[in-house]
Amino acid sequence: MKANSADLKEILKKIHTAEEKDLAPLKKEAAKYIQDIDVKELVLAEQELIKEGVEREEMKRLCDVHLEVMKKQLGIERKKIKLPSAHPIQICMDEHEIIKKNLKKLKRILKRIKTLGSFEKSNREIDTLKELSHFFVETEKHHKREEEALFPRLEAHGITEPPQIFKADHVEFLAKKKEFQNTMMAEHKDFKKFMGAITPTIEFLTKDLDEHIYKEDNILYPMCLKTFKKDEWKGVRKKFDAIGYCCFAPADLKKKKR
Repeated sequence: MKANSADLKEILKKIHTAEEKDLAPLKKEAAKYIQDIDVKELVLAEQELIKEGVEREEMKRLCDVHLEVMKKQLGIERKKIKLPSAHPIQICMDEHEIIKKNLKKLKRILKRIKTLGSFEKSNREIDTLKELSHFFVETEKHHKREEEALFPRLEAHGITEPPQIFKADHVEFLAKKKEFQNTMMAEHKDFKKFMGAITPTIEFLTKDLDEHIYKEDNILYPMCLKTFKKDEWKGVRKKFDAIGYCCFAPADLKKKKR
């Protein structure tokens, strides 16, 4: 059963005002209506709720509930995306794959250092963390491209709230990445204090950044593909090239430089 825009807003309002104990049955009810909803329709309904007074921070929490309900549908929609390697969205998704691999590596290395239990035994692993801390700061070019090439175009099309929510996330991630890099570049003598400093930052990145990537792949990018006109993508790619890349240089850009 597909909801119209009014039904959709009512369902989202119910979820917004529900107590934790009532969420499970509401999720089942919502699933009947929004499993076939277009991601852009969902985003516009959420945007309306923010305009009506729902705080952005609260909407971020609600987004997680909406994503849980729509997970199956989002997976189906994601598989439908077939783009050439030079397309800006494909470049972003390919970068995401590299970032996710390094998030897994980060989690693995932290666990290994905890097991080893000293600076002397984990020199190699700590060197790897230093490299990873540099890598994650470099990935800010990825967020900068989104903020300067994608978000203004979404806003020009009337989609204003999602860019603000994603931007707020980016600010938080940059602070954590710099904190991680600064900790890794500093001199440490006390292993326990060192672990106390890096553990919460790494745990934040490996959980929250991974979730953020999921939202971008399944909400932000499909929304851009459904919203932008065909002739807009050339301008997006031009802006991407001007800002630069973080994980790799697109193959077509390499060919131009030869």
